[in-house]
This record gives sequence, C-alpha cells and structure tokens, in this order.
Amino acid sequence: MKKVIATLTFIAALTLAGCGNVTPSADVEPATTTQAAKVKVEDTTSEDKMKLIGDKATGSSVFIITVDNKTGKSIKGFSVKTGSEEKFPSNMLQENDPFIKNERRKLYYVPVNSEGYAIGNSDAIANEEYIIKIDFSDDKSAVLHQFPFGDLDSCELHLDKEVAYIEYTSKLSDQKVSTKEAENMIASMEAEQEPTTEKKKVTEPAYTQPVYEEPVYTQPPTTQYIAPTTEYIEPTTVYIEPDTQAPEPTEAVIETPTSPDGGCIAGQGGGALTW
Repeated sequence: MKKVIATLTFIAALTLAGCGNVTPSADVEPATTTQAAKVKVEDTTSEDKMKLIGDKATGSSVFIITVDNKTGKSIKGFSVKTGSEEKFPSNMLQENDPFIKNERRKLYYVPVNSEGYAIGNSDAIANEEYIIKIDFSDDKSAVLHQFPFGDLDSCELHLDKEVAYIEYTSKLSDQKVSTKEAENMIASMEAEQEPTTEKKKVTEPAYTQPVYEEPVYTQPPTTQYIAPTTEYIEPTTVYIEPDTQAPEPTEAVIETPTSPDGGCIAGQGGGALTW
C-alpha cells in the first residue's frame, strides 16, 4: 500500500512539475479508486486477518500453526497441554465464536511446564509431548495425541467416527503424513480397558439414598397400679421366768477310811484303839 501511494505521489509530482497547476483528468480518478479497492480485498483475505486460536504471541518458543477444520463439525473448545501438565488449561477459543467447519485459523501456542511457566529451553520444547483436546458443538470430544508441533507449519484436522486425526506435510521428510492409524490404535487400546472399568462398576454396590419415613408415635398402654397387699403377723414371744430359788446345799459325804481287816484306823472313829 505504501509503495502504491509513493508511486502515485511521484507521478503526481512529475505531472505538476511539467504542467504546473493541472487538474487531474476524469480518467485518473477511477484508476486510483480501483487500486484502493483491490488493496482492501487483499487485506481482508490475508493470513493476518484470520481468526486466532489462542492469543497472538512472538518469540522463539511460540508455535504458530495454520489449522483447517475438516471435521465436518463446529468446534467450541480447543485446549493444548504438555505431558507434564495434569489438567488441560482453559479454552483457547473465544466464547460464542466457534471454529466452524471448513474454516481456517491461526493457532498460537506457548508451551508451559507443570507450574504454568513458559518453557524457554529448545531441547525441553523438542522433547515434550503435546496433547490437544477438542470439544465439538454437539458436546462430544476427541483428543489428538503427540501433536508434532515441531514438524509442521500447517495441518488439516479430520474426524473418523469419534476419532480425530491430522494430515500435514512433514518439514523433516517433506512427505505427506496422516496420524489416522496411530490415533485409531490408541482408541482401540483405550476401548479394551473399558470392560474392566465397567465390570468394576457392576461389582461395586451402588449407594442408594435411604428413604426418610416420618416416625409414627404410638401411645404406650395405660398401666393400672395395684398396691401390694402385706399381712402383718404379730410375733409370738413366750416369756420363761427364770428360776430364782437357790439350790439347797448338798452335804459332802466323808468316807471313813477302813483298815484292811475291816476295822477302823487308829485315831479315827469313835473309840480309842488299845494295843
């Protein structure tokens, strides 16, 4: 545009210098208008006017890829993460601005590590694994594994049933490459693991929220109090009067020793013993 304006200025200057104050002829104006209109059309169709995926950035660590949506669906979500990141970051598409089918957009991606900082080391960038998650407008999703950022400048995004893949021309081999077979193989491996997961879900009892029932209050039966009957029996006591009469003394009997021959021992008895 600057070159065109400079050329026109130079021609006008030559005209003024040779002819003085000359009014431009009627056939000069249409030529200028036609040229301006042509430049305007070129600007709107240039790559600089394409819609973006992500935010425009510059630097040696920024990947800039041209992507054609050949999936046959509109894409409402587009997110890229490295293998060291646990979760996909936020959506790189603007809200209410889907990446419609057959549209071409420019993808700007800055690799980051698990802490969220940009990776500046070229070796780390080259050895990193990149995964792209795509969310379609019909609420279905697909994943592109091991996306080769370093080996392409542009690619076509395709969809085979529920499996997404890309086709591109390799910068290293200058050959046409398709990731369809690799992506289908990964999808088959993931499908083989699904029955084990389903079986586990079946064996594990599902928790059911118990149904709350309002307790019913039942009046307890009326109990009639019966006083216990106790018959008092007067105790019978027999009083025995103690014997207070002193026993009569018993006279001790004194035995009189006798002699062997039946006589009395001398000095004892009534009479004197005479020898």
